[in-house]
Amino acid sequence: MTSPDAQRVIARDGGMEVHGYAVASGGGRIYVVWEVASGRRRQRSFNAESVFVPGTTLPWAGVPIPVGQLSGPYRIRR
Repeated sequence: MTSPDAQRVIARDGGMEVHGYAVASGGGRIYVVWEVASGRRRQRSFNAESVFVPGTTLPWAGVPIPVGQLSGPYRIRR
C-alpha cells in the first residue's frame, strides 16, 4: 500500500479507537496515521485484524488529512 492509496480506517486496540489513514502494510500489520485535535500527527502500526474500513454502522470520524501530506517513508515497526 502506498501513501497516495491511503485508505480511511478505524483501528481498535484495547480501549483505544483510532480514526485515521492506513498508509503502509506488511507482516500482518497496518501502519496508521491520524491527527489529534491539537493538530499533531500520530502514527502507529496495528495488527491487521484490529483495523476496519468504516461503514454505515461504524462511520469514520477522524480529522481529514490531505493525501499529499500523508506521503512519507513509513515502515512497519515491530
